[in-house]
Amino acid sequence: IVNDEGGLAGDIIDFAEFRRRVGNKCSVNDSRAFYEFQERRGRRRAKLNAAAPTIPMELRAEKALDAIYVCCFGKDLIEEEDERLLITILRAVFPSVQQPEIERIVKDKARKVAEGGEEGEFPEEPKPLSKEAIQLQMKDLQFLKQNSNEGT
Repeated sequence: IVNDEGGLAGDIIDFAEFRRRVGNKCSVNDSRAFYEFQERRGRRRAKLNAAAPTIPMELRAEKALDAIYVCCFGKDLIEEEDERLLITILRAVFPSVQQPEIERIVKDKARKVAEGGEEGEFPEEPKPLSKEAIQLQMKDLQFLKQNSNEGT
């Protein structure tokens, strides 16, 4: 996940920005965990000339569908029209996965949801944010608004 340049996937993390925005809210142990994870998974693999773990595209498509379902459906059923649209979306994002496999993934997900899903598969109701968390998010929002206003 963490690349050698200090980013997540294809994104680069500016460590000065990271320290400024996150450092004040994190303990030393929190920051240390980030760096240790990068060392364990990123640089060590580079030194050994080991490739990143190969994850089959079919599995990636399934995980993408899981994320779409959780974010967009909640606990609602997947209707036939939704199935058709999801198949089209997943085919576009994962062109190397054969259409019958994409269709199977979507139909299996719709069937599983209709049957009630697996225990613990779907998240419980979201927990309300604490006042402290809301204040931190508001500060971040103000920071982003301020930066966008300065750029215009």
